[in-house]
Amino acid sequence: MTISKQSTTHLMLFVIMIVAGFSFPTHATSIKELNKSDRVVIKTWLSEPANKDTSLKTPRYAVNEQIILYIEVATPRWFTSGTRIANIEIPNVVTKQRNTLATNFTERKDGITWSHQRWEITLYPQEKGRFVVPSTEVNIEVSREGGGNVSGTLYSTPQQFTAAIPSGLLTDDQTWVSGRNLSIDQQWNRSSEELKVGDTITRTLTIRGEDTLAMLLPNIINSSSSNEYQSYPQPNQLSDSQTRGDYFSERKESSVYVLQAGGDLTFPAYQLTWWDLDSQQLKTIEVAGETVKVSHTFQSWLKAYWTFILGGSASVIFIGFVVVRIRHYYKTHPLPAWWIYSRAVKQGQWSQVRVLLYRVLRQQHQQLELKKHSQVNEWQQDSTDFQSEKVTVSLSRAVWKKVNVLSSPLIALFTRLTPKRALPQLDKYREHYLAKNTDVQEKSHKTKE
Repeated sequence: MTISKQSTTHLMLFVIMIVAGFSFPTHATSIKELNKSDRVVIKTWLSEPANKDTSLKTPRYAVNEQIILYIEVATPRWFTSGTRIANIEIPNVVTKQRNTLATNFTERKDGITWSHQRWEITLYPQEKGRFVVPSTEVNIEVSREGGGNVSGTLYSTPQQFTAAIPSGLLTDDQTWVSGRNLSIDQQWNRSSEELKVGDTITRTLTIRGEDTLAMLLPNIINSSSSNEYQSYPQPNQLSDSQTRGDYFSERKESSVYVLQAGGDLTFPAYQLTWWDLDSQQLKTIEVAGETVKVSHTFQSWLKAYWTFILGGSASVIFIGFVVVRIRHYYKTHPLPAWWIYSRAVKQGQWSQVRVLLYRVLRQQHQQLELKKHSQVNEWQQDSTDFQSEKVTVSLSRAVWKKVNVLSSPLIALFTRLTPKRALPQLDKYREHYLAKNTDVQEKSHKTKE
């Protein structure tokens, strides 16, 4: 049987296709087949804890400590498109892919050059406990032998870790942060050199740190206002960056104070508590306060002292009214005895001084002799000197104070203003009645006995 040339050609092509199918079984048609044949490899691991504790099977980190999740994909071929990693969500853990580009490098293994893509995702546990990083979806596209590309999805290996509060001096309610090389820079800006009420002061704090996140750096400036100033907080400026594997964060916060009162105004000091991952110690950064001198405007001076002004004005008006009333009163009434006595002593009119003193002695004590007012030796000597030429200004004033029970002007004024009884003679009858009633009761008591 004769075979034509065309039939022979078709037969040869069919045989070549069959042989090619058996000769290249490794030309996989999916990423999963490449992964099974170790032509695409994916690895996942966590960064080493700052405490360097390798005795634990599950790594333990400090709360707020930066943990780096590494996802690395390798192939002996080459990547024809960018690898894409799905978002990672873990309860009570802040996750952030700070570098949007993977680290690309090559490595020779058994004489074959492998291409690598390494991704870094930072994790920040917000409370103590055990956490699980779930299996993460990774979309890959690589070239295959014989031409063409293969794309598909692989999944990373789940990772576990624990987080703990690093110091017994810290509590769950306390505000603090973990990191490296934290620092705070403070700036004050005034609207004018000579401050007065209505001017402004801007306070700016810049917090910088490594291996942390800007959103985790705590607010420091208290935005509350007072009677001395009105506070207007400005929007915070957050910045995160990465340079050659080092992570830097910066938080800038500021507040504008409008001065409301004059005098010395004091702005409070602050402090930031943080856990140093390098030294494994709790540290505190002190932020100094500021005291400024503010001058009053006329309106602010009135606002600050209006109560004193009102009280002083009322006092002056009241005192003036009292003085006018007293002067008007003494135009039709005799001057008070203490006033006449003091004027006579000042002028050295000793005869009049003695007359005035004996008048007070008779009116207030119903006595006629000065020595009988007191039996004290000192008083006996003073009364003798007072009636002789040894009388002096100081002696006259001392004797007056002892004799005159109304020596104080206020007491004298109160006595004059106290209403007098309409029928003072009734007091005598009242005393007589009480004495008689007492005698009757005593006689009755003796009769019963």
